[in-house]
Amino acid sequence: MKKSIIVSLVIILFSVNIHCQEVVISGSIINTKGEPLMYANIGLKGFFDGTTSNELGKYSFKTNKKRKLIIKASYIGYKPFEKEIIIENKDIVADFVLEELANELTTVNITAGAFVASDEKRTMNMRAADIGTTAGAVGDITGAIQTLPGVQTINAENGLFVRGGSGRESKIIIDEMEVQNPYYSPVPDVKQRGRFDPFMFSGTVFSSGGYSALYGQALSSTLVLTSKGLADSTNTGGGIYAYGANLFHVHRWKNTSVYLKGEYNNMDPYHKTFPQITDWVKSPENLSGKFIFRHKFSKSDIFKFYYCQSGTKLAINNQDYNQPNVNNLFSLTNKNLYINSTYKKYFKDDQWSAYIGASYSKDEDDAFINKMNLSEDEKLLQTKMIITNRSVSNVTFNFGVELHSRNIIGRNDQDDSEINEFYFSDFIESNWLISKKLAARVGLRHEYSGLLKKSNLAPRASFAYSTGEYSQVSLAYGKFYQTPENAFLYYTDLLDFENATHLIVNYQWMKNKSTFRVELFKKGYQHLIKNILNEPNSFDNSGSGYANGIEFFYRNKGLIPNADLWLSYSYLDTKRDYRNYPISATPSFAAKHTFSFVYKHWINKLNSMLGLSYAYSSGRPYYNPVKPDSEFHTDRTAAYHNLDINISKMAKLLGKNAVIFASLKNVLGQDQIFGYHYLPNDLGRIPIRPSSIRSFFIGCFISTY
Repeated sequence: MKKSIIVSLVIILFSVNIHCQEVVISGSIINTKGEPLMYANIGLKGFFDGTTSNELGKYSFKTNKKRKLIIKASYIGYKPFEKEIIIENKDIVADFVLEELANELTTVNITAGAFVASDEKRTMNMRAADIGTTAGAVGDITGAIQTLPGVQTINAENGLFVRGGSGRESKIIIDEMEVQNPYYSPVPDVKQRGRFDPFMFSGTVFSSGGYSALYGQALSSTLVLTSKGLADSTNTGGGIYAYGANLFHVHRWKNTSVYLKGEYNNMDPYHKTFPQITDWVKSPENLSGKFIFRHKFSKSDIFKFYYCQSGTKLAINNQDYNQPNVNNLFSLTNKNLYINSTYKKYFKDDQWSAYIGASYSKDEDDAFINKMNLSEDEKLLQTKMIITNRSVSNVTFNFGVELHSRNIIGRNDQDDSEINEFYFSDFIESNWLISKKLAARVGLRHEYSGLLKKSNLAPRASFAYSTGEYSQVSLAYGKFYQTPENAFLYYTDLLDFENATHLIVNYQWMKNKSTFRVELFKKGYQHLIKNILNEPNSFDNSGSGYANGIEFFYRNKGLIPNADLWLSYSYLDTKRDYRNYPISATPSFAAKHTFSFVYKHWINKLNSMLGLSYAYSSGRPYYNPVKPDSEFHTDRTAAYHNLDINISKMAKLLGKNAVIFASLKNVLGQDQIFGYHYLPNDLGRIPIRPSSIRSFFIGCFISTY
């Protein structure tokens, strides 16, 4: 599936201000000792109207909301505080006194390998609004994450490619539950967007390495998403755009909220209007529906339920890689179901909390190349329980268990192959404030695979030391395991876990609205899957590899008035000897140098938000069959350059709030080549390109809110 307008338009609507009849909300934020809390977060709950306090604990921001709302103040290491205010036509003064949490990491945060973007513990602001207003991402969570250091810009395959890792080495977690199929179904040489709306989530934690013992089955990274609680209010809205439309309704009662949404997309009109490189026989057509239910039984617990079902059809003509001037018809019909249900409760003045969750996913891909069947059905049932204890001063303990039951059936013209996996893990982790300047997070995860009949122990440890009022250094170490991918398990289960060891050193400086970060990492791969020489479809765990590098990140939200910008740079040195590689070589998804620049600017006079993003990566290696094995993957593609722009205009349509949104990808029209497929007998090669040189999008979203 292509871009989903509702995501982008909702994000823009709620992430920029409509500057009319504004009210100023100001005040101070202090602790119980009367000391000012600088850079505390303050804002209207459920909205993006807010700011941070200055060095004196003072804050001030504007809003055009006019009704009874909740204003919330939060600060790392302090208990968040909320109060009700009535916004009319007068400026408001609201002061806050926050109480320190003795059992939290009050001075330093564990940041090595992670970008934290939740309300209470974020070290780099990557909210839903950031995702939606990032040019080129068009509301796709992973598209925005690609602008962060350590992430490769890969536009021909699904997944997040992080620090020399493949797309399958990164996992997406929603409310502590692994998502088996977070992207729309793969199409040859076409990257698909994620299935999930970023406005579902209140917190986003992207870990590019050294992640928590609460999670597993990812050799490189995790993207952990925390969904919102109760909806803020009753609201109805919808959008219409070049290739589809959607309609939603949210209803809020005192302790319950319900969200319903239906969406239909058909890319055929768009493809007929704008030239495409991909030869679409059947343009993607998608129909989906979502249902979200939230209920609070009391002030100390919440039940969440999420249901999403979708169906997609498409077909393309691909050049046959064995015969010149011959096309193969690839057709796909996909049915996807995802259910996520969780319950969390706090006990004894929040000293204890219990989380229990269950999820079920079913993904059916009926895929054919001409008449050759390449279909696959996947089912995953999982449960997870986490107990948290904060009763010991300055220490937080997390411990729990996780169960997965996975069934995969691969179908071809000869027979069906089936994989049945029972996966069990248990874990324990402690966060300890050793002193005002030193904090530690130490954990251990145990995993067992019923399919492999093997288990492992994965230790994790992180330490952070405050080097000054605005800076800290962090160190992280961890062992990470992952079950081999389906393509190998169809042939044999006599394999072991693949594994990687991470070592990370991080320095971070934050002051006012500026963040600077530098991180060094060293990653070693062991037991990677390797083809056994001269034995077709035979594999073992003799593969290995490494990935080393350094990354820089800078963000500033006040350098230019009404502007937000960030820059990322990564250097990567990586090689692998795995799969059918004849020698140790850099994989085709790894570029040595990557750089990105993101800029957003609010234009008051036009009531609009303008955004642009630029991405660069040095050439990536590709396989050239003419070269000898000793020169495997020594050829490089041309360097990748990409400039995207977008603009959103706030307006009134039919007496309702509306936003008109437009974006243009690859403004300069660079011929982007991600690799090549070679024809036999030196008959030429076929470049792997995006679906179109440029892509343009325009749409409108209207809300009764």
